[in-house]
Amino acid sequence: MADAIAGEDTAGPLRLLDLACGTGRHAFEFAELGHSVTGVDYSSDLLEVARASAESRGLDVTFVEQDIRALDLDGGPFDVITCLFDSIGYLVANDAIIEALSRARQHLTPKGTLVLDFLHAPAVLRHASPVRVRRWPTPEGGTLYRISEVELDTARQTMHVDYELLDLDSTGSAVSHWTEAHDNRYFSVEEMRALLQSAGLATRFVPAYRESDALDDRVWHVMALAHPA
Repeated sequence: MADAIAGEDTAGPLRLLDLACGTGRHAFEFAELGHSVTGVDYSSDLLEVARASAESRGLDVTFVEQDIRALDLDGGPFDVITCLFDSIGYLVANDAIIEALSRARQHLTPKGTLVLDFLHAPAVLRHASPVRVRRWPTPEGGTLYRISEVELDTARQTMHVDYELLDLDSTGSAVSHWTEAHDNRYFSVEEMRALLQSAGLATRFVPAYRESDALDDRVWHVMALAHPA
């Protein structure tokens, strides 16, 4: 991804910043491609996992605990900044989103690229299921179940999801049980375009995670490729 969005004329490793990096999943992929990677997240617990994983994998990735609305980093400017897994939607309010996007723009090189994905309003409004159950086999022969219960707040354009995860062994007995809740905003393309423009960024949009050119209501995630205006 990093090589493709930076352009064919980019030579050598990129300086790449991964916002809301969590446990480092994307940061590690970029580092293994040979890029110089910094990951930022506000959660010290997630960053602790990320640093331990980087050490175990022998990867030189810098992880910094910061709120992306107050981003202030050394080591820049960056050729590419990413904010993936719909993370921008956790900020919810327009002012907070513009603040984070503006900070990201300040950390980009003049020809740099900001890449973010977001929940696509037409798909959420038409296809969100009140209850969804997914299951995956585990290496031990059991099954991992994820139950998600969804409530939409159309006034705030947010999707509240309560997750319940059950790890069952091969006999059906529970090995572990987790619950967590998420509130994430969904956007139309034009809403996101306006927010990016308010932060001084010019943007094009493509469907994320599927081979399609049409931004229709079957596209749950949209990717924005933004550059300093």
